[in-house]
Amino acid sequence: MTSKQAITGFVNVYLSRFPGEQDTTKLFSDFLTQTSPDKLYTRKNFGGHITTSAFIIDPGHTEMLLLKHKSLGRWLQPGGHVEADVSLLLSALREAMEETGIPQNQLQNLPVFADNEVPFDIDSHYIPPNPKKQEDGHYHHDLRYLFVYTGDGSNSYNEDESTGLKWVQFSELEDDATFGAIIKKIKVVLA
Repeated sequence: MTSKQAITGFVNVYLSRFPGEQDTTKLFSDFLTQTSPDKLYTRKNFGGHITTSAFIIDPGHTEMLLLKHKSLGRWLQPGGHVEADVSLLLSALREAMEETGIPQNQLQNLPVFADNEVPFDIDSHYIPPNPKKQEDGHYHHDLRYLFVYTGDGSNSYNEDESTGLKWVQFSELEDDATFGAIIKKIKVVLA
């Protein structure tokens, strides 16, 4: 698993490229400062924990793959909890493969930094309580990576976690509260 020291370094590199995100990453930076290394990934840490996700775009850079999340009922990128993954990038890749059925050789990481372990985006968002899972409300501190899909278009989804899968045009997401800023960021990074 990626160490607290390494993640702190990633945040510093990230903010050197995206200094305007100092305020939006403050919750995550505070979490890193206040949380012991053994609690960073613990799913039962209801003060929050680190997750990873994958923004998967088409080779033409005009569409994004989204899944309808079963518990939240929202269209989201594939992602989830860090398990016994060697790195955060590999955690995001594993989640993408598990949730979309896309094999690893059809997902190409688009690193934004020289160190491809530094995420493309950092987002802290609240997860409401889930009585079925006996989970209190908490924050997911999501480290997000960017991938290009290089396959033939035959995708499926994990029915245990999602109820649908679709490709959505960037133009449909540009004004979306969840994805608008991400689409703008993708366009800047790929320009």
